[in-house]
Amino acid sequence: MDATEILVARHGEAWCNREQYVGGPRSCRGLTPRGCTQTGMLAERLAAEHASRPIDVVYTTPLPRARETADLVAAALGLAPVVEPDLREPDYGTADGLPWAKVVADFGDAPALHPTRAVAPGAETWAAFLARARAALRQIVTRHEGRRVLIVAHGETIAAAHHLFLGVPDGQVLPLAFVCHPTALSRWQQVPVSWTRPELGRRWALEAHNDIRHLDDCFHVGPRASPAGSSSPRLGREDKEQDRVVKNLGRVASGS
Repeated sequence: MDATEILVARHGEAWCNREQYVGGPRSCRGLTPRGCTQTGMLAERLAAEHASRPIDVVYTTPLPRARETADLVAAALGLAPVVEPDLREPDYGTADGLPWAKVVADFGDAPALHPTRAVAPGAETWAAFLARARAALRQIVTRHEGRRVLIVAHGETIAAAHHLFLGVPDGQVLPLAFVCHPTALSRWQQVPVSWTRPELGRRWALEAHNDIRHLDDCFHVGPRASPAGSSSPRLGREDKEQDRVVKNLGRVASGS
């Protein structure tokens, strides 16, 4: 049987990322134009991979920014994305739609230091999110053994995958963070424990994390702001690049 490979991609830049508010199911407004461009470049890269090493299935979360990213990528692969609600980011309860600065101020401390404490009424704790997302990831791995699977989700989902494949015991939370830029890829593969003794079986190996090689150097991975009233030649290049990506993806989808 072929080795299982799990690719987890973060969504493109979203309005909640740019405007620094909690983008839950009630308030997520999807991708920014820049996020659409980033996603198009990810789709081009994965379509090129798909031509020689097919991706068997694409999963996504129900949040608009992930769905928009997955729809564009899956179209380039000729696949239909499968929505898996339990892969979504933590639920934030009454904090949905609020500025992160206010949420953290009301919490009274850095939420990352309190993985078992909810940031707002009705919110899911970080520990509870990890348990939920890990269970969903475990089911996907079992369901698609020996296949290549693409999951389009959130930075938190990537962290949950790392907890799972690193063998972190259920209920334990790693005291560290994983940097995940928009459309970054993490890639986990099953490889032999020993290449000279294949009878020993396989284990998980992290081939790449936060891989954004598909993004041209004219795209910044962090928030960008221009002085009020000024023009930015970089924005013009982004518009042209977005047009190029959309045209190329149209050709891929039509088979030309």
